[in-house]
Amino acid sequence: MKGIKYILTVFALLASFTVFSQETKMVKNRKKMLEKQEEAKEKAQEKGHQEGLKRHTKIQTKATQKRMKQTAKKNKRLHKNKAKKEFFLKRWFN
Repeated sequence: MKGIKYILTVFALLASFTVFSQETKMVKNRKKMLEKQEEAKEKAQEKGHQEGLKRHTKIQTKATQKRMKQTAKKNKRLHKNKAKKEFFLKRWFN
């Protein structure tokens, strides 16, 4: 008798969790829409940043533009082979 009560209690708890965890279709659609908006916002932000960099380079003098280009190439060449380090705790405990 005790075992049956235990099993019924566990079953009732599991059933109640599944009922509360279900999302409506509207909630799912709203989440998808918000994710798409976030992606669009990030793309627009990145595009704006790139335009700002181009504008910054364009308003410099010819000599400065050349120096900036040479420095960028030098940095790219120097940092090409360096892999980005992982977080130090991850490196310590792995």
